[in-house]
Amino acid sequence: MSEKEIRDIGDAFADFQYAESEFGMGYLGKGRQAVSDYICAYVRMAINERVLYSTSEEHEGFIAFKNPGVNMSLKSAAGLLKTIPGCADVGHLRSAARGFFNSGKSYGAILSKLKVPFIYVGMVAVRKEYQGKGFMRKVLEIAFEEGRRQAVPVVLDTDAVLKKNKYEHLGMKCVVTQHFTDGVELYGMVYEPDNIPKEWKSEIVLEDMRILSSSNKNVWDRFAPVYSNFVTGTPGNKRAYESMYKRIKAVIKDKEVLELATGPGVIARQVADEAKKMIATDYSEKMLAMARRGIVPENLVFEKADASSLQYADNSFDVIIIANALHVIPEPEKVLSEIKRVLRKDGLLIAPNFIHDNNKKVSGIMSKTLSCAGVDFKAKWDADGYLKFLRNNGFTAVYSNQLPSTIPLMYVECRNDRKNDDT
Repeated sequence: MSEKEIRDIGDAFADFQYAESEFGMGYLGKGRQAVSDYICAYVRMAINERVLYSTSEEHEGFIAFKNPGVNMSLKSAAGLLKTIPGCADVGHLRSAARGFFNSGKSYGAILSKLKVPFIYVGMVAVRKEYQGKGFMRKVLEIAFEEGRRQAVPVVLDTDAVLKKNKYEHLGMKCVVTQHFTDGVELYGMVYEPDNIPKEWKSEIVLEDMRILSSSNKNVWDRFAPVYSNFVTGTPGNKRAYESMYKRIKAVIKDKEVLELATGPGVIARQVADEAKKMIATDYSEKMLAMARRGIVPENLVFEKADASSLQYADNSFDVIIIANALHVIPEPEKVLSEIKRVLRKDGLLIAPNFIHDNNKKVSGIMSKTLSCAGVDFKAKWDADGYLKFLRNNGFTAVYSNQLPSTIPLMYVECRNDRKNDDT
């Protein structure tokens, strides 16, 4: 690529005509030449990083984008940063910086927060002599096609209403607007291929971000960001959970499964692939927002549900899982009654639960810590007491095993006695 072509791209950006009272991100530069120089530096960086693509050998249009998980090299990043002092207007930078902290997150930052992979477009340009001839659509299609191939969203930010409108016409939608200062806005655009997971659609992504940013409604909202680390964070607990995953995968193979109190989906995300279909539920919206982060198995759905009053029809599931929840639920007997209702005849209840052991000091310390943090333990069963509780509520263990872990964990599989007695 020639220096003339690189300068053509820089000049195309510098000469863009913004709407009245609109300055764009060029407001941060010292003038037209500074904007052109910065864009030229960006193009050189994109060439070095091999992330610059063109419509054809004629180089009518260019697009720079990075694939999910790919970061700019330190050398390229440093080279680009070196250009900023010579191009930036310090006074305007200060003015925009105040707005930056109040403008909210970009859509790319939101996706990163929720661990959603995406293609990020850093630059789109059509050389002046080819503008108005359909090359913008062709150059965008390069990134769109890659998005469809990888089944991920394609994201870009633009600083002009006219550009925003053009991108919307070409199949993108504006999902975030950041206001930095008068006349300086950044519009977060996204192209969503039909084959991306539903959890990655912007409507769900933005709602999950709203939920995670909102005030906590209960103690489990407060624990949502750290719950996974709590239950699997110690070597002992991690080994216990890995043992459970292996057993549960074999038990639920080709079955229709419901999980109650899934939390951030610690178990569901590990085992769902083996099930025919799995619904994982929780009462805490923040737990569910955490559960939907990242890659979710196609046959797994996360839904809000009250375990003591389920919205599902009688005899709906082959297997029901409830892990480490019965001892903190206000009316566990009512929950087990609901489980019996929606569990099919000869269905299986998998109910692993932390148990109380006076001989394990670590267990006592962690219980006291959680109590101080607001967790209300409704029951403190030992191994025999937990099995008796299940039996008294119509579930007899067909398999049980106390797993070695930091906190004692009783893994239990139960059959529904009362249903079988009715036949």
